Amino acid sequence: MTVNNRQAALLLFCIVPASKFLLLPALYAGDAAQDVWLAGLINFLADGALLAVVIGIIKKYPGKSLFDVLSDTLGRGGAKTVYALYAVFFFIYALVPLFEHKKFIEITLYETTPSVITFLPAFFVIFYLCLKGVKIMARTAEFMFRLIVAALAAAVFMSAFSFNPFYLLPIARNPLNLTLKASYGGMLWYGQPLAILFLAGGIKGEKGKLKGLILSFAAASLICVVVFAFFTGIFGDLAPRKTYALPKMMKYAVVLSNMIRFDYLAVLLLVAASVLSLSVPSVLATECVEKLVGGKGKWIAAVAIVGAQFAVIAALHSKTWDLISALQKYFTPAMIALAYIVPALVLFFGRKRDGEKTIS
Repeated sequence: MTVNNRQAALLLFCIVPASKFLLLPALYAGDAAQDVWLAGLINFLADGALLAVVIGIIKKYPGKSLFDVLSDTLGRGGAKTVYALYAVFFFIYALVPLFEHKKFIEITLYETTPSVITFLPAFFVIFYLCLKGVKIMARTAEFMFRLIVAALAAAVFMSAFSFNPFYLLPIARNPLNLTLKASYGGMLWYGQPLAILFLAGGIKGEKGKLKGLILSFAAASLICVVVFAFFTGIFGDLAPRKTYALPKMMKYAVVLSNMIRFDYLAVLLLVAASVLSLSVPSVLATECVEKLVGGKGKWIAAVAIVGAQFAVIAALHSKTWDLISALQKYFTPAMIALAYIVPALVLFFGRKRDGEKTIS
């Protein structure tokens, strides 16, 4: 599996903002009030630190996959145990974006077909990408990147017409403990740089060549923080009630009053581009299972993972908020451990075989 640096950077740009503008801003606003943007910034700083750790691992162990590094450090049995934990982690991690995008399609596009049938095509796409692997996703990101840039540019432009900066003042008035609480509650929507860690060994780590990852992440993070600020600046005290934020932010644009609904075009672009982000956790879960059972088990792993996700969606399709609340309470600590702490441990305590060099 070989992915060039540009593809990895574009993949990261594509998956970072995909789920940040649906349920997350309203959830932030419940605790962070007018400091929604600050709660998001805190999470992005944590993800920036994660990306720095991932880049450090790629440079320290050039040409080696995460499984190889874990095998050298913990033995093959230990590496398989960690990958088994990651397989479960990515399966659960995929549920929140799947649920919120399903509801997003129903509510925003006024879909009246039963929800399970409506969302079924997405699972066929996810299954296909699970079989093809991360390499195909990285190549797809080169095309999706254009859609995401166009959609986000249109969204920011149309949202600016209703933006009132005074809703953001005074800055950081909200108690810090509540803002931190909002950031903690939003952790389920972060951790995307972890996907790059599972490309380790397939990304060239020559000196200076990985700066594209940093630039793409910084650009995507900046866009998200700006949209969070616009969200508060448009809705003010009503922000906690405005779920599926981005479509609601755009529909009040003055430019639309005597023209066609350009906001629908931006929404459709975002829906199309979000398919990549929806697929990443399932693809990584499949890759982890493949490492555990061997290459011939990929079909079985993909069917099992995607089939189980579809079953969960079908069984709990009306309990989105209950699921999110449960995951925030019980899954967030596990996510922090696997998405942030384990990579740091690999960087600082992982072993290299004699004679191996680190890229400077």
